[in-house]
Amino acid sequence: MDNSTVINPAIRTTTSTVINREIIEEYNRQNNIKTDISSSISEGTVICGRYRVKSQLEVSSGEADLFLCSDGSRQYAAKIYKSRFSIKQDVIDALRKIDSPYVARLYDTGSFNGYPVEILPYYEKGSLQGRIFNADELIRRIIPCINEGLHALHEAGIIHKDLKPSNIMMNSDGETVSIIDFGISSIVEDGSTVLVTKTGMTPEYSAPETFKNIFLRESDYYSFGITVFELICGYTPYANMQPEEINQYFSVQRIPYPEEMPLILRDFISALTYFDISNRSNKNNPNRRWTYEEVKKWLNGEPLIIPGEGIGNVGKGMMPAYRFRGEDFTDPAMLVTAFARNWEDGKKELFRGKVTAHFRKWNQEIARKCQAAEEEAVRENGKDDIIFWKLLYQLNPRLKGFYWMGRTYESLPAFGRDVLEKLWDKDKSQYTYFNSILSEKLLSQYVMMAAPKNENLKKAAAAIEDSYELEKNNGTGMQRTYYLMAYTLSGQKLLLLDGEKIRTVGELASYMRDTLEESFDKFESLCHRLVDYDGNLDFQLETWLIAIGKQKELEEWRASMND
Repeated sequence: MDNSTVINPAIRTTTSTVINREIIEEYNRQNNIKTDISSSISEGTVICGRYRVKSQLEVSSGEADLFLCSDGSRQYAAKIYKSRFSIKQDVIDALRKIDSPYVARLYDTGSFNGYPVEILPYYEKGSLQGRIFNADELIRRIIPCINEGLHALHEAGIIHKDLKPSNIMMNSDGETVSIIDFGISSIVEDGSTVLVTKTGMTPEYSAPETFKNIFLRESDYYSFGITVFELICGYTPYANMQPEEINQYFSVQRIPYPEEMPLILRDFISALTYFDISNRSNKNNPNRRWTYEEVKKWLNGEPLIIPGEGIGNVGKGMMPAYRFRGEDFTDPAMLVTAFARNWEDGKKELFRGKVTAHFRKWNQEIARKCQAAEEEAVRENGKDDIIFWKLLYQLNPRLKGFYWMGRTYESLPAFGRDVLEKLWDKDKSQYTYFNSILSEKLLSQYVMMAAPKNENLKKAAAAIEDSYELEKNNGTGMQRTYYLMAYTLSGQKLLLLDGEKIRTVGELASYMRDTLEESFDKFESLCHRLVDYDGNLDFQLETWLIAIGKQKELEEWRASMND
């Protein structure tokens, strides 16, 4: 009889670590061990001789009870296990040596009534469980922290084995995160692999090899990929799917992605959850699951082949080397990225016929596209940049990020954030660059390639470009369009007034009241800055109100002004 754990398709995202309760309960019965330890701990109880309990934390955990405690003015979390044999001493010894802001520090250990105790940081902002982030937030804030945290654990010889959103805590700065919960972690035994029972793992986040009792560093990165999936979508990949659907994906070793999943994250998750680990030791083989080094390179914008999907991977053969800026490229996708990052040099390569000549010997389809671009540039004088831009995305539709005239943004939200920061700084140096993007309607074209089924983003891009055309025809300047582009693309919801960051209409009202109390003249000046004598709203205020969902109220106010 096979007693191994399998994925139960009916299970949605679990909130607690799975424990083999039958074994624990049988042991407790035989040894007359009382497991309801929380009932014996009340406010004021001292743990480990110095930590005074303030309250029990309402955190769902099958393996332990958690308590808020203090040692003087500093607060901690005391984790008291329900089994007398929950903590492995070798894991404790390894954790004590880790000094990383992305791994929960182990302050102290001990016991309470014979049960193991860990003293850990108290994370008042809670875990990532139930939270959803956009792609930009994940790439800029969350993914780098988790990658560095896993690296610190792995360098210490620890495999976490249960990485998931509920085991990732938001730090007090509200920007970074730390990995917690090492109750089922293990020390690597032979340098890379540890064989253990399946007790404690959460199936939805577990790598395929872990169901064969094999845990690797790569296994933690598989869980990392599933975690990122949940943090962008709000659910794990196989939630709400029937068994036959799950089996179809398992049979082709693929994870199902929703249409709205940003392509940049789809590639990233695919690389972290690549099923085949047979080539994991061969660093030159692109068909292996990503771990620390690949994630770090990806975050730095280096071109990488997605395991099992990249053009030029082992199964499809490599193209003859193309020499560009002193480097040999044997993968078309990586060459395209190099062209995009080195814009002027890339254009010279194309329009001098070198790219067409190279691919004519190896890939006729790519050669035809390159030649067509050359011919179009001859017909359309002065359109080299837009022709080159279109070709880049034709040659590599999976090209990560937004590229234009030598500037690189990992996503449209990143571009929008840059625009907003330039506006806040009153930096007009990039206005010509912004106008070139708007005049060529690059936003709409990019959305059609990167997110063709995202109707909301399509409408947003069209609205920005319509605003540009209107302001250009009216000769009124582009400030409204710039702010509309910045807020719409970045997802930012902050209004900046005199250095103050305002998040809600209520905060704006409070700011205006404070200004009035300080000085009527300053209040009058502020009012005329926000609404001029003709009843026109300040461009930043108008687009900010739209960004925070006040479009209807704005239209009603305008209608009342016209009555």
